[in-house]
Amino acid sequence: MAREATVPRIELPAWPPVVLSAALGFALAFAIVLYPLPGMAAPVAVGALLLASRQPQWLMLAFFTSLAIPIQRSLAGVPVNAADALLVLWCVLWPLMMQREGAPPLSRWRLPPLVLLIAPFLASVIVSQLGSINPGASLKQVFRLVEWFVVLPLVLTVFVPDPRFRRFAGVMLMVVPCVFAIDGIVEYFSNGRTLTGMIGIPVPVPEGGAGQIRHTYDVSGRAGSSFGGAQGLAMYLVMTMGFAIAHLLYPPAPWMRRLAIPCLLISIGGLAVAQSRGGVMGALALVLAMALLVRARLRLPFVLASAFLLALALVGLGLWPAWDGTIAGLVPGGRPEAVLDRLIIWGVVRDVMLDNPFFGVGLGNFRDAFFAREPWLHVELAYQSLHAHNTYLEILADTGWVGLCAYLAFLIGAVRRLVRQWSLGGQPALTLAAVGSLAAYAVFAMVDMLLLQNMHLLLVLVLSIGLAQLDEAKRGTGPVAARASP
Repeated sequence: MAREATVPRIELPAWPPVVLSAALGFALAFAIVLYPLPGMAAPVAVGALLLASRQPQWLMLAFFTSLAIPIQRSLAGVPVNAADALLVLWCVLWPLMMQREGAPPLSRWRLPPLVLLIAPFLASVIVSQLGSINPGASLKQVFRLVEWFVVLPLVLTVFVPDPRFRRFAGVMLMVVPCVFAIDGIVEYFSNGRTLTGMIGIPVPVPEGGAGQIRHTYDVSGRAGSSFGGAQGLAMYLVMTMGFAIAHLLYPPAPWMRRLAIPCLLISIGGLAVAQSRGGVMGALALVLAMALLVRARLRLPFVLASAFLLALALVGLGLWPAWDGTIAGLVPGGRPEAVLDRLIIWGVVRDVMLDNPFFGVGLGNFRDAFFAREPWLHVELAYQSLHAHNTYLEILADTGWVGLCAYLAFLIGAVRRLVRQWSLGGQPALTLAAVGSLAAYAVFAMVDMLLLQNMHLLLVLVLSIGLAQLDEAKRGTGPVAARASP
């Protein structure tokens, strides 16, 4: 067993906090004299911030919950929401969090692995700015990528992946989604009334003045909870459902297995009322990826069975008398016009790629490139918002083949690191769940444009928690290192 080395902690000098405290105290006293009520509320807010800096796990709980409440406002033309505000607050408190008792020593701090994995894609996105057809819009998306893939992993370094933190993260990622699954179930069976709506949380409305979005309950009859759209609720539930499954198989404590059972059933109920085809596909991918990781001997039979089913499907299509020979006829749900529109959109992706093969038209600019070609769609849009309904294709149009290859390299690199951590041992539940979440995300990316959503904050949160122990193993400390050592 490896012996944990004693690493000296780097302490910040004493004079900056003293100067800051004196200046802050004077400012608060001055504010109380000028504005008594706000002035008295300010010290309470400062005390709450100091408490959050000592107990950062509660700030993470608020942050994770906010991902399911996409209340959005525009600030200087940039859309921001509660999750963005909490992340800014986290950055402000980061130095204080790193000085609390039990924080990782600054002398052992390392750049998070996700930042290294995403760096080539960020570089390709910056290069694509040179040929951007709308530099302002694409620059906003660049800022969002930095927020998702760089800022969030950096602030998560305040945590040490010890057993206490892993239990907290596991419970949080199992229980919080149930709240919004129940909200969706209530919405479905009460004809559109939601628990979040009763307490004043509005359904998000697209920019451009539209009063509704296409997948809200009043339009589609599908539950969307506080997300508004059913796809958002389904994506949130599927990407967190793996934590209940993983804790059923590998609970750190017996009570966590008992907790996982109702959490899984409630999440499945929420997914059912969302009625999302992408959600079902993501759930199947999640379960399959987790099963193949747990049972390695199933991998070869899976490949053979997949090849057989593919051949059987091709033969069956040729013999199926009800098929009209079109792609739209293969999709269930009675909405052939939506399928035909996607084929039109994907055709425009091809044209944009041929005109800009290497670096694309700039991240987030496919919509402008699409409308510049004045195509005709079967379903008229209620607002000027359009995407490729496929993350990979949109990245291809926006950043070219260079960006798409870098993005695929990020996904493959994350999978390889998770599988490596699984082979090392440690705490298997979080690693297994992260693999399932990444598989679900990869499938969702085939049917939706995810780079327009803050759901990447959820993906990065899950991957950061899942990869934290591998970083500890490289340092020669922690449970993974202990199990991996001879």
